[in-house]
Amino acid sequence: MKKKLVILIALALILAIAGSVAYVLTNIDSMVKSAIEKYGSQALKTPDHVSSVKIKLSDGEGAVHGLTVADPPGFDSPSIITLGDIAIRIAVKTITSTPIVIENVLISGPDVFYEMKENGSSNLDVLKKNLTPSGPVQEQQQKGQKKKEIRLHIRKLVFEKGKVQVYVAKLMDKPSVIDLPRLELIDIGKHNGATPAEIARTLATALAEEAAKSIAKAQGERLLRKGSEELLKKYLSQ
Repeated sequence: MKKKLVILIALALILAIAGSVAYVLTNIDSMVKSAIEKYGSQALKTPDHVSSVKIKLSDGEGAVHGLTVADPPGFDSPSIITLGDIAIRIAVKTITSTPIVIENVLISGPDVFYEMKENGSSNLDVLKKNLTPSGPVQEQQQKGQKKKEIRLHIRKLVFEKGKVQVYVAKLMDKPSVIDLPRLELIDIGKHNGATPAEIARTLATALAEEAAKSIAKAQGERLLRKGSEELLKKYLSQ
């Protein structure tokens, strides 16, 4: 009788474990989608939305489509960042370890919308301010989260074929478009891994800084070109 009872308990445990694994495998796409939206919104302090997620653990591949970051309050664009298509390569053997290793992340076609209001404030400046962790309460929350959250190590992350749409109030009828250079980040969370919120901040910070550099460069070239044209006109009028 005792032997049969032990067998039944063991069988029940096996079925429970199998059920949990089956649930995770069946719902992994929605779980990853929810995690991106939750931790991204927390880190950037503005709502994130993902259109769809497709994870194939057996192949170590994943794809995220239509990830958008809402514009901060007070600005007019529906989103400040749209990441388009994201392709992910996972080191499957590390799924049950800490940190989980992501071999490669390719973000194709990121789009940044830069808006400057008449008072000189810009949505990109607000986002960059939001990305800076501050205050003892937040630090304590982060310390608590490090013990609970999944941690990741991304070996290589690439942004390519990106653009910045620039709109300055009262100076433009419509946004001008600037190409973003290819951007590559290496070993995010290399040592002990990084939390999803930390990764969201790292990605958004890198993209925001690259966008700011591209805008400054384009504005400098525009002013230089305008100055050259004025000097040429002055010379020709003599």
